[in-house]
Amino acid sequence: MHPAAATVNGARTHAELVLIKGSATLRAIQLSVGLPVLLFGGFDDFRSTTVIVGSYLSGVAWSAVMFTMALRRRRVALSWVLADLALAAIWLFTVPQMCVASCASGWQLWVVPPAVGSVTLAAIFIQVGIAAVGTVTVAVAYTAGIWANAARTVGMSADTVGMMAVNVFFMLGFGVLGWVLARLQRASAWKVDLATADAIEARAREATARARYDERTRQYDVLHQTVLTTLNKIARGGLDHRADEVRALCARDSDFLRGLMTGADDIGPGDFVGALAGVVRDKQALGLRVHSQFHALPSTLPPPAASMLLGAAREALTNVAKHAGVGEAWLTAVGEQGGVRLAVVDRGVGFDPAAKPGGRGLIRELRHSVIETGGTVDVTSGPGHGTVVEVLWKP
Repeated sequence: MHPAAATVNGARTHAELVLIKGSATLRAIQLSVGLPVLLFGGFDDFRSTTVIVGSYLSGVAWSAVMFTMALRRRRVALSWVLADLALAAIWLFTVPQMCVASCASGWQLWVVPPAVGSVTLAAIFIQVGIAAVGTVTVAVAYTAGIWANAARTVGMSADTVGMMAVNVFFMLGFGVLGWVLARLQRASAWKVDLATADAIEARAREATARARYDERTRQYDVLHQTVLTTLNKIARGGLDHRADEVRALCARDSDFLRGLMTGADDIGPGDFVGALAGVVRDKQALGLRVHSQFHALPSTLPPPAASMLLGAAREALTNVAKHAGVGEAWLTAVGEQGGVRLAVVDRGVGFDPAAKPGGRGLIRELRHSVIETGGTVDVTSGPGHGTVVEVLWKP
């Protein structure tokens, strides 16, 4: 199971609710078959009006209660489905006994359509084996009820057998249809939840990488304001390195450098290709289609350079997603004279470099870290002609 899929189940919950509502709607339509008996008569075909009316109204009440509870709990319990199958079997056997003549093919036999709904409900919400046993039980009850009625009235005619076979076929067919549609619905919901989980994890990694990048930018700025400033003043004779206050200042700068080096979260030399592929996966999980190609990358890469190149790739792809107006980009990383040339290309709206000499905001931000690591950045763009961000690092 996907690490985050267990906690991301919004689509699956929605799918179950859709299946419940669909089953409830089907049952309401199927129960409406009995309305002509109540509204327009037809009780002369039955031996007991009380039994027919009572069984129909009890079927309506039971279905209303069952689906109301299912919608509140957002699930259909096994016990409720088994009870529904049992009631369907009872009605299928007893209602035909109320017919004064054969009613196998008459519209008065209202119990058949809801029984089809009971079979469908079982196929959707309970295990296949239990649903199959319940379906067979319902079909046998229906066959026995019609057979007993025919034996008592006009006998089993070819028409009765044919209609009985058709109804049993519909029970089985709707059960299979419900099972197939439920599987497709749940599989689709699972894929949606899986994609959502991937996107959540990718956003978390993006946020972590962004925070790390911001922290390193801050550290670079502090480095300029502290260590480099101290060294520059000593080199120019502005400070006496023998003075106690200068030595204390150098000690503080040394502690800062030590903390900067030990606290950095760099990528190891052998992890660069995998980490670069991870950047691509994260961007794709967030909706940007990235065509990537890596070729002849160095077997070893200094951690600072690897981190810089990964950050540059991430920032350039983020720039595409935010500003290019397209959902597609190309990332190429090629080894070159012991270094790496990395390019991110899009076919988006582009921009005028003359109007924005530093490029967009994200491009401007990545320039600093690239230059600090000894690399170069080249941004080529034009309105309507897309953008090319090229980063080159050499040892």
